[in-house]
Amino acid sequence: MKIQSNQSNINFRSGLTSKMKNEISHCDISKISHEFAKTGINTDFKNNKVIAWCSLKSLEIIQALNKKFNLNLALPKGIYVEDFNNLRISDKNSPGFCNTAPSKLYMGNIGNAVVPERVIFFNIFNEFQTGNENTIWDSLDSISDISYKNGISATNFFLETFLHEFTHCIHLNNMLQKLGEKKLSKNIQKAFSSSYLKNFHLQYDNMLRQICDYAAQNPMEAVGCDFSKRLIESLDKNNLVPQNNFIHKSPYEPRRVFNLFKREESLNAGLRKFWNGKF
Repeated sequence: MKIQSNQSNINFRSGLTSKMKNEISHCDISKISHEFAKTGINTDFKNNKVIAWCSLKSLEIIQALNKKFNLNLALPKGIYVEDFNNLRISDKNSPGFCNTAPSKLYMGNIGNAVVPERVIFFNIFNEFQTGNENTIWDSLDSISDISYKNGISATNFFLETFLHEFTHCIHLNNMLQKLGEKKLSKNIQKAFSSSYLKNFHLQYDNMLRQICDYAAQNPMEAVGCDFSKRLIESLDKNNLVPQNNFIHKSPYEPRRVFNLFKREESLNAGLRKFWNGKF
């Protein structure tokens, strides 16, 4: 979606400090790509320092959660910066998306290349509208605040867009483990069908808008918005280190035997269903 706002009085509180901005301006993209390669993740950041640095910080946060709390949160298989006009996707103005299944996303000469699931794409676009034209990724503070103000994201933290896409990778892997490849593919198709979404909106819209408006788009975005919000709330915002295991006592923690028949609050019950691919 295109990020737009006619508001001139926006409070910039996204958390991108002067120190972080300095790190971005001086970061070495080739070294960042090497860090990803060490974990088996292919990257092409198209020389975009903001995307490269924010992606690296998101990777480090997930790795820290896994190590500190003995979790097994999945990582992306790849991260690429592309002109979305060259991809077979409907929303050319989205800042990013996670591929949910092996797909032929590219047009042109490499149109037959199959992109696997859990590959993240960020849009190469340079401008967004805030009353004046700005370079979108260099104005990450503005994007984060505007997205939050317009209900597109659950927080106005500057890493929201990046952690949200990482969350989709984590979610996909969890569903794959629970359902297997064939059933997962079938369930995802169902989750985006008009008949399912009609009932989904009737049942969950009001509850999910407690997270943010975008969480009510579909069950995948419900988990993406809620999971990334909980993750961000667990961070020490100055050093980007997770302080607690936000999965504990959340819809994303497996229910223990003595809790299996305990009634769960409706929103959490819905999120747990979506988390496990029960669409």
